[in-house]
Amino acid sequence: MTRDQLGVVLFLGLLLTLIFVLPPRLFSPSSAGSVKNPSLPFAGPFAGEEIWVEVEGAVRNRGIYPLEKGKSVGEAVAKAGGTSGGFSLSPESAAAGIDKSGLLKVPGEGENRSGPTLHSFDPPKMKVLSIPININTARVEELDILPGVGPKMAQAIVAFREVHGKFSTLEDLQKIKGLGPRRFAHIRPHITLTD
Repeated sequence: MTRDQLGVVLFLGLLLTLIFVLPPRLFSPSSAGSVKNPSLPFAGPFAGEEIWVEVEGAVRNRGIYPLEKGKSVGEAVAKAGGTSGGFSLSPESAAAGIDKSGLLKVPGEGENRSGPTLHSFDPPKMKVLSIPININTARVEELDILPGVGPKMAQAIVAFREVHGKFSTLEDLQKIKGLGPRRFAHIRPHITLTD
């Protein structure tokens, strides 16, 4: 093997190692052109956290878009192709930050044009989008969609929270009668303590 051939083999080996060893988010299209490093002082408190926003109403391209947590309503509307029907966002509405996944409704013709409104996703949509459920704020209907949790267990979780206060760790769920380690293991990937 010649020196040139050895150099090509080493280069390709290094390239393949980088592709398969580095986290896939570094190569995702949504992060192209921006470097997200939460340790930088100007990165902001939510840098790098991704949420999902469904944009509907008076926009050109309705749909569900990934958005970095803390980005503005204006940026979410821009991802949807901008407004349509002669509606434009007020500077205050456009600058409002979005810090959790939800449905952003931009008012259309004949509707209250005071500005866009953000609503929480309904439980089935959260499940489809695999959005973790905050066990400290979730309603019975939201908890009911968790794997292995039915209406009775969902009600028990809410009742426990009302009596003992917010959960400080996810593992605190196991203090609820009937929610042991096996059931907790199924629930664990689908829950969080924050929005």
